[in-house]
Amino acid sequence: MAELQTQKQEIFDYVHAMLGGGMVDVELDPVHYETGLSKALSKYRQRSDHSVEESYLFLPTIVDQNDYTLPSEVIEVRKIFRRSIGSRPGTGVAQGPLYTQSYTASAGDQTFQVNYSLINIEQIVVKVNSVTTTDYATDTSQRTITFNTGLNAGDVVGIELYSGGTNGGGTLFDPFNLAYTNAYLLSGTKMGGLATYDFFSQYQELVGRMFGAFIEFNWNNTTKKLTILQRPRAREELLLYCYNYRPDSELLNDYLAKQWIKDYTLASCKFMLGEARSKFATIAGPQGGSALNGDALKAEAQAEMEKLDAEVSTAIPGGTGYGFTIG
Repeated sequence: MAELQTQKQEIFDYVHAMLGGGMVDVELDPVHYETGLSKALSKYRQRSDHSVEESYLFLPTIVDQNDYTLPSEVIEVRKIFRRSIGSRPGTGVAQGPLYTQSYTASAGDQTFQVNYSLINIEQIVVKVNSVTTTDYATDTSQRTITFNTGLNAGDVVGIELYSGGTNGGGTLFDPFNLAYTNAYLLSGTKMGGLATYDFFSQYQELVGRMFGAFIEFNWNNTTKKLTILQRPRAREELLLYCYNYRPDSELLNDYLAKQWIKDYTLASCKFMLGEARSKFATIAGPQGGSALNGDALKAEAQAEMEKLDAEVSTAIPGGTGYGFTIG
């Protein structure tokens, strides 16, 4: 914060000096300098792609929650990456269940006690005679599982508890580690090789597009709300590819943007000063009065702001550069 205030004061001193401060009276208050700088920063963020930066954010999902609010600095979400292969997290977790328990039911049995805390459990898998079922209700506080209908005598009930956690979401896949450790893919003297690895990667991408492995989303830049269009079935850590606003202190220290912001602040302050002076064309005095230069200041300020806007279009104060233009 102290560094930002020092940078702002440097710009305010520059504007005051350029308006003739020290030689003549400059009728600007601190609020006018702040307003001019705020306008310059807002205009630069609006017009220049040099005001943003690429970033990657980690987003842990919450079960059955589709809406997430991101920090105010995020202005665009380009893509969502996952660390897994497959669609939404299923009943399996790579590390296996945290706890398992089995019972042999008597005729009409419905409620079964679980000898494990269910508070931090993300996922419960219940099987009757090795067949997964969802025909039950869970009481976390009482640690019980109650079937909606009575079971038959001799039915085997299996209960599996999973953390679900960040390791859920399909099979974890690290291509660099796989390529390094799997001699089959890299060896040129055996079947396979890099071509096989490439075909396999294309196959995974195709299957993912067809069966929902990639996450679709909506991004609202005004409310900063990210809406995932698929309901999360278990907790999973996602990687967001975003664009963020660069901090004010970084822009004011950027050698390309700094002078542009100074000049635009000067033009804005000059316009405000001209607006005030133009209210009175002359000031009465013993020699017939003095003429004020309000209209001239406003005209100069307007011309300078138009010139600075044109400089942003040609990337003089920084930018990502020019692409190919056809036509």
